[in-house]
Formats: sequence, C-alpha cells, structure tokens
Amino acid sequence: MNAGDIDRAHNLLKEIKSSSPDLKLDEITYNTLIKGCSKARKLNQAISFYEEMRASNIKPNRITYNSLIDTCVKTRKMYRAWQFYDEMIKNSIIPDNFTYSILINGIKSNNNRKRELLKAISLLE
Repeated sequence: MNAGDIDRAHNLLKEIKSSSPDLKLDEITYNTLIKGCSKARKLNQAISFYEEMRASNIKPNRITYNSLIDTCVKTRKMYRAWQFYDEMIKNSIIPDNFTYSILINGIKSNNNRKRELLKAISLLE
C-alpha cells in the first residue's frame, strides 16, 4: 500500500485468504487497505474493501470512516463524504477532530455551495 500498488495488495490479500482460510482478518487490515486507496485517490476500490469488510462482519470504526471520507474528498465526491459521515453517526461512532478537519477541508477545496458552507459552520459549532 505504501508503494501505491493497490492491485498487488488486493491480490496478496486474496492469496492469504485462500491459503489460510481459518485466518481472521480484522479492521486494521481493511483500514490499511482503505487508507492506501485514499492516498491513491481510488474511491471505488476503497468502497469495495469497505463492502468486503462489512460482508466479513467486521465493524468499521472511526479510522475506517475517516479514511473513506478522506477518499471522497480527494476524489471530489462530497455528497458521498456526507453519506459516510451520516452512516458513521448512525452507527454511534463519534466523529473526532480528524473527521471534522477532513470535511471542512473538503468543503474548502471542492468549492462547494452555500449549503455545504453552512454544514461546515454547523460542524465547527
């Protein structure tokens, strides 16, 4: 992931899962993959890892959502960032300073409308 080779990381993950079926992956594994997707600006791949995580009954945590929101911001998909933020709240995961910073930066860098600016002000409050 640090080298930006998401496909190789995904293939390695498949190889590990097939060679060790009893091996239980955890949120750290998926968070690492999702964060790597954020760095590479690959939203669809990040969502794919997130869906695989959920299908494996691994609960996403604050780091998962922050990485997904960051990926959305970097790919200029603010509507999707807000969806992940809302899902985070719905799942009783309390946003932290990183969450708010990512969202406010996204509003700033994506030149969003007045409605988005009002959301940012609401977050600051």
